[in-house]
Amino acid sequence: MSKSNRKRLFRFAISLAVGCPWILQGPSTSLYAQEVQRSGPFVVQRDAQSGNLLHTMEMTIHPKAEPRPALKYQFFPDPFESVDGNSAIYYLKAQGFLEQTGSRNLLNEMTQKAVKEASEKGVDMYQLPPFVWQDMAPKDLPVEEVKKYLALTRFQTYFLAEAARRRTYSADRNMRDQENPIGYLLPEIQSMRELARTQSVRCRVAIAEGRIQDAFEIIGQQFAMANHLGADDFIVSNLVGVACAGIAWQDALYFVEHADAPNLYWAIASLPHPLVDIEGSMAFERQLLYQQVKLLREVNETPKPAAYWQDFIDKVLPAFQSLEMIGPARTSDPELTRAAFVAAIGASYPGAKRFLLEELQMDRAKVEAYPTAQVVFLALCRFYDRARDDQFKWYKIPIERAMANPGYRKMDEQLRQSSSRLGWASAPPNLLLPALSQIKAAQQRLQQSLALLQTVEAIRMYGTDHQGKLPVTLDELPVPAPLDPFTGKPIAYEVDRDRAILTGH
Repeated sequence: MSKSNRKRLFRFAISLAVGCPWILQGPSTSLYAQEVQRSGPFVVQRDAQSGNLLHTMEMTIHPKAEPRPALKYQFFPDPFESVDGNSAIYYLKAQGFLEQTGSRNLLNEMTQKAVKEASEKGVDMYQLPPFVWQDMAPKDLPVEEVKKYLALTRFQTYFLAEAARRRTYSADRNMRDQENPIGYLLPEIQSMRELARTQSVRCRVAIAEGRIQDAFEIIGQQFAMANHLGADDFIVSNLVGVACAGIAWQDALYFVEHADAPNLYWAIASLPHPLVDIEGSMAFERQLLYQQVKLLREVNETPKPAAYWQDFIDKVLPAFQSLEMIGPARTSDPELTRAAFVAAIGASYPGAKRFLLEELQMDRAKVEAYPTAQVVFLALCRFYDRARDDQFKWYKIPIERAMANPGYRKMDEQLRQSSSRLGWASAPPNLLLPALSQIKAAQQRLQQSLALLQTVEAIRMYGTDHQGKLPVTLDELPVPAPLDPFTGKPIAYEVDRDRAILTGH
């Protein structure tokens, strides 16, 4: 598990239309930053000292009271109002184009034109239409031109609205029966990103034209898509869900700038928490080694003869090839590949035996009676189980408390030290676990983004009863300030003369 110290920090330079300018930002960072770029609505700078990325967006917002009734605006139906059915069917229909061959051909022509023009001009294709529209603010969009582009995919709007109303998402993958889960393809999940990007352009056109209800509904459909992707079996699907929600969040930032935008405090509070639930995919991920190499389920302490293990090696070899654990001598020749596999097992025997005796305190006579392969595969499985659970256990603890614990911070180093002693048999956790630390962090960054936006809405609510003035502290807000998931405390807030600064750590 690799836990980077680098963070994405968000700062919003915001002016109240009837009040004073204020700033919403990520964790405090050095003023000396470099590598200035743009990302959607943000100016991005990398802090020279910490390496953190500081995202800054200038906004002008308007005080707005809570709606009446308070839950008039909800991003997608609550469980009572949602409809039975599988949303995945509607997402697939929105991606499929079905009989819209002409539209698909025209979109392909636009894409090819942009690629060719970018090559001729020596620029990135995302600086040209239609891609550049994905990063434009509503006020900057060439609305009529963009609407012609969106007309090619107008059929999607019905399916995406219907998907948002459905209770469930199921791709019917039957992952327990898959022979090669790691090689399982997810083309429809990657296409969800394109749906989200197109929806984002639709949303910002609606904002530009003052169609506030339409824009609100599109943002809700984006959040529903993210929530549905949290129900899929794969972490990849969950992360795409987080990305789709992040796109919707940026659109929501543009949305709340509009003078007619309703207050979204209660709409955000009504979202599922977390918006993208990773529990299901994390449960599958915990069993991934035994799903990928199913024969490892047979490995136990019951003595088995050498002939059994020779047959075991032949059967398990393809699965270890899929994990790229055959060793440096791996070739396309089956005999040489098997020889390399057997050599890796043999070389791992001393470290595996030491692990069973010293770490697991197994009986020496029993271990020494095992064939070499049994010692190695038993150590491999037991080491994986311990290393895996040493990391997964922390996902049951709130992230702010886990990050403050010395044991959590030492996991990487402890795994490296243990791996160096064990050798080849320690490879599975090093192959399968490193990305896990980023998954919950991505989930919590999304929740932090929503908390920042909800705090803005609480301040808009405060401004309606205080002549557009800013609260001195968040304790003055008429509604509870949401918590920063990385600290477990309200978003840090201070008033600096004519500014208010919100900081998410």
